Amino acid sequence: MKYDPYAREMQHDPYPSYAWFRDNQPCSYNPDMDFYALFRFEDVWQATLDWQTHSSSLGPQIENRGETPGDVFSIIGMDPPRHTRLRNIVSRGFTPRRIEAMEPEIRSIARSLLDALEGQKAFDIQQEFSVRFPMDVICVLLGIPEEDRDTYRGWVDAGLSRDPDTGLPPEEGLAWQAKSRDYILGLLEERRKNPRDDLITLIADAEYEEPDGARRKLDDFEVTAFTTLLAAAGAETTAKLIGNAVVYLHENPDQRQLLWDEPKRIDNAIEELLRYDAPSQFQGRVALSDTKLHGVTIPAGARVALVTGAACRDEREFEDPERFDVTRTHEREIYFGHGQHVCIGKSLARLETRIALEEFGARFPDYQVNRKGLTRTYQAHVRGFANIPLET
Repeated sequence: MKYDPYAREMQHDPYPSYAWFRDNQPCSYNPDMDFYALFRFEDVWQATLDWQTHSSSLGPQIENRGETPGDVFSIIGMDPPRHTRLRNIVSRGFTPRRIEAMEPEIRSIARSLLDALEGQKAFDIQQEFSVRFPMDVICVLLGIPEEDRDTYRGWVDAGLSRDPDTGLPPEEGLAWQAKSRDYILGLLEERRKNPRDDLITLIADAEYEEPDGARRKLDDFEVTAFTTLLAAAGAETTAKLIGNAVVYLHENPDQRQLLWDEPKRIDNAIEELLRYDAPSQFQGRVALSDTKLHGVTIPAGARVALVTGAACRDEREFEDPERFDVTRTHEREIYFGHGQHVCIGKSLARLETRIALEEFGARFPDYQVNRKGLTRTYQAHVRGFANIPLET
């Protein structure tokens, strides 16, 4: 059996295959795509921590063999010490105090989008709310004007797409990536003339120290890589998380009612949603030295997929992992990454999802999902729904 993360059947429902790999080939090699994959929680956990062995220097795309420099992907294509220095720049925009201060504005965005849906008997919650809400929040952080947000989101979304039959990016994907990059370059030029209190200004003005001690500002390429990462990694994964919440709470009505009756449980429910169906299903690494796991040697230079989606349902770590349980206690979490590459926006994603569930549940507590209309996205790394039609 071969693990192909881009195959249609894996995009649709990977979990039966994940269970097989965990039990039979926990370290598996795909000779057609020439990469190795780790499926068990402990293996993924340790590999995520061990950046000296499992490097991020070629970025998250397992098919990249060096044709694309890792820093094209910003900090997720770097290792320490450069990764740490650059990450510290962006982290200034995601401090707990800054995120907490944004809650009124984030809630206002959610309310505005959901208020427009009240009174409708049927609508697509994913398209009308889930994909728009987190991108609007990221755009507020970055400083992207309201009138441009839908267009920018469309460019980013198209840049992540994969052909479900070939697993390759569509030819037009590069064009969309270029459009989003050129747009950010235009904003960057304007911010250098007229600075504002936003992330683009913060990133553009910040200085950092190179490993050789030299201090410099980020160049245009680095700024656009940062902003694309924030939009793609932040908004897209949170959109999938919110959509997953709507579907899985509908499929588990007792769990849904528990949340509506006891809203204080929403925070823990978000952790279970992330575990049950992680929006980021795998992360790419490259082996820097020969490593042997489960009788398989991963040679230096090989691409390696750390399959978070499989790790989060490993019965060696979680009791009855196929059961969705919003009261479950989570001892260790891997769905936001771990160690050097733990998600910089995880607090923001949790806040957005909590607000989304609070506001959505207050308006549509008895919603029904029209399963016949459910469709999934086909994107690199990210798993979730494209359409979620609801009846209220």
